[in-house]
Amino acid sequence: MREGESPGGKRRQKSPPAKRVRLAPEVRREQILDAALIEFSAVGFEGATMDRLARRVGITKAGIYAHFKSKDDIFEALLLSNIFRRTAQPHWQWREGASLEETVDDYLEHVYLHLQVPQVQATFRLLISESGRAPERIRRWHDDIFTPYAAQRQSEITESVNRGQLPDNLFTRKFSLLSSPALLALIGQLLGQGATAGEDLAEVRQAHREMLLILLARKGA
Repeated sequence: MREGESPGGKRRQKSPPAKRVRLAPEVRREQILDAALIEFSAVGFEGATMDRLARRVGITKAGIYAHFKSKDDIFEALLLSNIFRRTAQPHWQWREGASLEETVDDYLEHVYLHLQVPQVQATFRLLISESGRAPERIRRWHDDIFTPYAAQRQSEITESVNRGQLPDNLFTRKFSLLSSPALLALIGQLLGQGATAGEDLAEVRQAHREMLLILLARKGA
């Protein structure tokens, strides 16, 4: 039997080469970030390599570098994509004619839905674990990513104060104090198991709502 022939004597047809699927850059970028979150969570930031990440995505290392210049760049993109979205819609947005109660409910709906997204929770776990391994890197990420994000959130509150919609007090001047129950809720989600985690989240959210309504009410309103 000649090379290339089938047992029946007929020449086998060569299979055409598999076509490489070209994805839109934003789709490929999301694929890389999803794979990076899994890889970083499994072996840590230092343990992850661009080669391992490329294999996990199913592309070449050059394909990774076409979207991100370094591991640090990928990690920062994860933080911005999953947690600190600078270009996202305002968290605190006072709709025309809305009451304080409605505005607070809109804010809490945005925040607490965000906290339940699996990618958000996984990124927070990763951030916490890396803070112990590489505190200098975390401090840099804090200055470059968290600080501008916090300033944007504060500006949303300050605008409502300037419009006379909210009182000018310690809490509106430092809104991170008012948002801290959401952080406690997130920690509870990361540590909790089973149905009780959802119940605890609902309790924290209700207490958070009551706290905001008390501290943000204008005197005489």
